[in-house]
Amino acid sequence: MTCTVDASGELLTVRGFPDGGRSVSLTRRHQNVGAEVTGATVDEAELRRVLDALHPLSDAELEGLIRDKRTVYRI
Repeated sequence: MTCTVDASGELLTVRGFPDGGRSVSLTRRHQNVGAEVTGATVDEAELRRVLDALHPLSDAELEGLIRDKRTVYRI
């Protein structure tokens, strides 16, 4: 496993598997919120596009997504 943190604080983690496959995770923080995307079939550039498409949600937007079961809420 390798981990890299860039100047903006974004964390890149690459895990290799015995069968030659790998999993790539990107973690980005925005103020006091973190977002992580992981993929075994997509590359780092595609994961960055997913993170770039994210935006902070208002409390009402988040409650609506949770109520509609379109996201998972964990503590």
